[in-house]
Amino acid sequence: MRFFIPMMSIATSTIMFADTIDLGEISVTDYIKSNNEFIGDSNTSTGAQSFTKKSIEILGTQANVNPYAVIQYSPSVNFTPVDQSGSNEPSYHDPIRIRGKSQSGPGGVFMVNGMPISSNPGGGKEMVDMENADSIDLYKGYLPINKNLGFSSLIGKVDINLLEPSETFGGIFSQSFGSDNFMRTFLRVDSGKVGDISAFGSFSYLSNDKNKGEGELERENAMLGLKYEPNDKLKAKLFAIYNSNDHHNYYNLSYAQASNLGLNFNKDFSTTHPTSDNDVDYYDWNKQNFNTTALMGEIEYKPTTEDKITIKPYYKKDKGDYWYSNTKSSAAQNRVLDWKIDHDLFGATAEYEHTFSEALKTKVGYWYHKQLPPGPPVEQVKYRVVGGALVYDGYGLLADNDYHVLQAPFAEISGKIGNFNYSTGLQYQSFKIGALNSYTYGTNSSTSPDYGTAIANGTLDTWASVDAKTFHTLIPSLYLGYEFTPSTTGYIDYSRTYGFDVNLFPTYVSNRATFVGQGVSLQNLWDTLELETSDNIDIGVKTKIGNITINPNVFVSFVKNKQANIYDPTYNVNYPANVGDALGYGAELSAYGDIIDNLNFLVGLSYNRYNFTQDFQSSSTATVQTDGKQLPDAPKYMAKAAVSYHLGDWAFTPSLRYSSSRWGDVANTQKIDSYTVVDFDIAYDMGSFLGSKDTMLNLTVTNLTDQEYIATINAADNVLASSGTSSTYQTGAPLGVYCGINMKF
Repeated sequence: MRFFIPMMSIATSTIMFADTIDLGEISVTDYIKSNNEFIGDSNTSTGAQSFTKKSIEILGTQANVNPYAVIQYSPSVNFTPVDQSGSNEPSYHDPIRIRGKSQSGPGGVFMVNGMPISSNPGGGKEMVDMENADSIDLYKGYLPINKNLGFSSLIGKVDINLLEPSETFGGIFSQSFGSDNFMRTFLRVDSGKVGDISAFGSFSYLSNDKNKGEGELERENAMLGLKYEPNDKLKAKLFAIYNSNDHHNYYNLSYAQASNLGLNFNKDFSTTHPTSDNDVDYYDWNKQNFNTTALMGEIEYKPTTEDKITIKPYYKKDKGDYWYSNTKSSAAQNRVLDWKIDHDLFGATAEYEHTFSEALKTKVGYWYHKQLPPGPPVEQVKYRVVGGALVYDGYGLLADNDYHVLQAPFAEISGKIGNFNYSTGLQYQSFKIGALNSYTYGTNSSTSPDYGTAIANGTLDTWASVDAKTFHTLIPSLYLGYEFTPSTTGYIDYSRTYGFDVNLFPTYVSNRATFVGQGVSLQNLWDTLELETSDNIDIGVKTKIGNITINPNVFVSFVKNKQANIYDPTYNVNYPANVGDALGYGAELSAYGDIIDNLNFLVGLSYNRYNFTQDFQSSSTATVQTDGKQLPDAPKYMAKAAVSYHLGDWAFTPSLRYSSSRWGDVANTQKIDSYTVVDFDIAYDMGSFLGSKDTMLNLTVTNLTDQEYIATINAADNVLASSGTSSTYQTGAPLGVYCGINMKF
């Protein structure tokens, strides 16, 4: 009999294939008692959370492609996608906040097998099918030094640990259907171990119409995994991913529209092809398509029982287009822009570990990472609408960027002394922002639409070009835990995280005439930029009472050099600068386990404050009151809960997520109401069916009450309602019904 974790269940829901071995005859009670932990400790910190395979099989939503959907029931995690597929929208940032913080710069939140292979803007945000994930580690405040990687780690990291090739031959097949023509097929085949090699291959296809307006999502994903293990000293793994993602965007509401959801909840782009010139509000001119290829390797060698050497190289290539209407920028008024993205990133980590004793374990290593922009953007092509057709109109942005390069040696010592567990590490990081040459000024409709030709024949704009800039930063970490009893551990941890926003360049180009008029070059402003850092402290207790785990904690973050839109009296101009200090603090409670053998629950509660600690001058005569104001899209209160009841071969799982009201701007003038979303899942275990070892049927209703609410607020932390880049708002998915069948062979 299957055990269902009390989380939001889903249609595709790989819950049907959680069993990896034949358990034979076993009672529901025995199964539940032997599988009552679905959130375990991470390998490095009791304060972190590790979502097990069983959690992944429940939380992936019917699309089963987004790791954020798995972790959204953790306290202080705010992830609410705009559609039932759980896709990340829009292209240029991750719509996830952890403890109120949003990601900064062209860095991604998730990693794969400890490798920082995700980035923004672009594709690849859903390049791992969750069936191919073995566990997911969530780091909110504390980050060990070998996880504190990537272009940004400011809000923490989500680390996907891939499911290795099985040593036995087998397969998984799932098929699901649902609202708005949702359809997803997944197939994985494991070769089993042949000699010293084992392998798997998987393929998935997903299609889904938008839940309002016209347009659709189409995703294809293929993955290959290889493992070579000739003996107990050497292990080598290689994973390759190809991902194609094409989808139409959802309309962004203004605050006035978001304040009247009864009228505007279903508002979307026009489905009628425009007949008037410069009418850009057409759905097929607001879309994105990306192709992503990724390679990840791992070589692990243990020359002795006390020594281990690990090398992890990684590579990602991302190419595609992000099309969007622009009616705000004076440089591209009433234009359709094609943000062309063609970039790659690559790097590696190398670690040597030596165990002297249980009390002293050492680790030394080196990390190298190189990625090509955009971030900031380098190629945005403008189109006018003439006679209902798009006509090339030059460039909104034309630039040439060097690679961003990050590298860091690091060291860590850890161990257990009596009832104490400890880990302390230090990373010395060199963070180089690549040089940028701008050719935007002077381009027009006669400029070649070919990027290479336009750069070769363009004129360098020295006002808007800058040299490379390098930051040198110490990144420390410390974890200390004390076991009061075998079932109760107290802990305190500290780590520094970092990030860098790249908004200054496009801001300068859009307002070039103003800056040049004041005699201010981009280099003048560039030289003042600093790396944003956050010093994070957690104090908590984790205790187990019977089959129930309870984990309360409090936390605080001291953020320096946070970007804010300011008025600079020295230059008499406004621009985004790293001059802000911010404070984040709050409390969390996570509880989960078995109330009785056939009744399980999960609760996640959180209180978060995140705000600037000073006001900012917005002009020579005005100041914006930002001190103590909650930052945008950061709810103070969140609650998540689920209960799963098992009756024979059936499992019934209702769940809910509550978010308190949020603000859409840093001055707290645009308020968005609270909301509660309720989901309900019914699953039936068919056992063996049509030659399968295990088959399950599933019926899921999402947003059971058809709640109308704002899901995502597209807002920078420093956005002002009075600025030309005001926040926009996207509605959440309406009621949806899905069914699926999963078969394990």
